Amino acid sequence: MNNIIFITGMAGSGKSTVGRLVAEHFPKSLFIQVDELRHKVVKGYAIPEGDFTEEITQQFKLARSTAIYMAHLYANQGVDVVIDDVCVPATFVEQYAALFEIPEVHRVLLYPKASVVIERLKQRGELWDDILISSVPKIYSYLDPMQKDGWIVLDSSKWTIEQTVNEVLANIGPVPGNIQN
Repeated sequence: MNNIIFITGMAGSGKSTVGRLVAEHFPKSLFIQVDELRHKVVKGYAIPEGDFTEEITQQFKLARSTAIYMAHLYANQGVDVVIDDVCVPATFVEQYAALFEIPEVHRVLLYPKASVVIERLKQRGELWDDILISSVPKIYSYLDPMQKDGWIVLDSSKWTIEQTVNEVLANIGPVPGNIQN
């Protein structure tokens, strides 16, 4: 089985940009954005605007189960897989339990300081960023004490995207077919 790299963090931590760039370092790779899977719901999509309702939680679980299945399927066929997903709700680790049982899974938490995330979200200016900014303290309140054994935890507060990608790659080990200096 090939690598599966799970990258998570708060919105604005750089996980989507970093995840895609990490995937580009492999000879054969698949990049899975769990948000894209959730957005495939045509009618009945539940928007997470604060508290996680039963419907929102169910839609996250379905998208995550799909991502786990896809990752396993592709990794078993010689493809390295990068999964990008946000770290909400507080039970997100439990929702990935089946993925984290696989030895080839690298768990990466992009963990810039909360103040840096807030500034990035302000600069980004996307539709839901005001709601995300207000949720930063709540998310960090469960990320700070979260058990991080087995995780690659990267404080990317002062790093460029390229530096963050290089740190992820350095922590997961050599990439087959990639010449590293």
